[in-house]
Amino acid sequence: MNPEQAIVRTRLEIEKNPNLKIVAISGPGEPLANPETFETLEMIRREYEDIEICMSTNGTLLRDNVVWLKKLKVKTITVSMSTVYPTTAVKIYEWARLGDHVFYDEEMGSMIVKSQLEGISRASSEGIYVKVNSILIPDINMHDIIPLSKAISEAGASLQNIVPLVPYDKLASFRPPTSIELNGIREMASGFIKQFYRCKQCRSDVVGIPGSDRIL
Repeated sequence: MNPEQAIVRTRLEIEKNPNLKIVAISGPGEPLANPETFETLEMIRREYEDIEICMSTNGTLLRDNVVWLKKLKVKTITVSMSTVYPTTAVKIYEWARLGDHVFYDEEMGSMIVKSQLEGISRASSEGIYVKVNSILIPDINMHDIIPLSKAISEAGASLQNIVPLVPYDKLASFRPPTSIELNGIREMASGFIKQFYRCKQCRSDVVGIPGSDRIL
């Protein structure tokens, strides 16, 4: 939906359920790469001073948008980051755009990892609570997660949510982790950063209170 449709939907849902306290923007795509994200959230903030705004991002554009996020009183950001190694990032991402330049291969991997850590550091230093979602892909990043947990903790993230791969699209041929693998990695990672254990597979197009939400 476009920004005008989004504000209309926001009004309708809050009128139906005044207990709604959070508006969130995630995918598909990278929210911080879309002008519509900025327009939508500015419209919502003008109309609802006290509503909480949160956002999910891949983090590559986060560093340069922290000032704007602070202006909108965004208190929570979720960054999707699954490795600190450029060679692994190449196996997860096909390409990345920063400004007018498109990156590939290890140059892409280095740019992504550097930008993500700088974004987490900048956001957390400005008082924004940063949670990091990390997808565990046993055949790709099993040995990356613990160094990642250490790195994001040092960058200022407060919480990590390690989630199992759901094989799909480019990663359709890869297996998800077993519960033993997932729990073991979470336990080790908890030595560096607090872990979130209650995650369920979620959607970005839902509205309501957790447990009684519905698809838009």
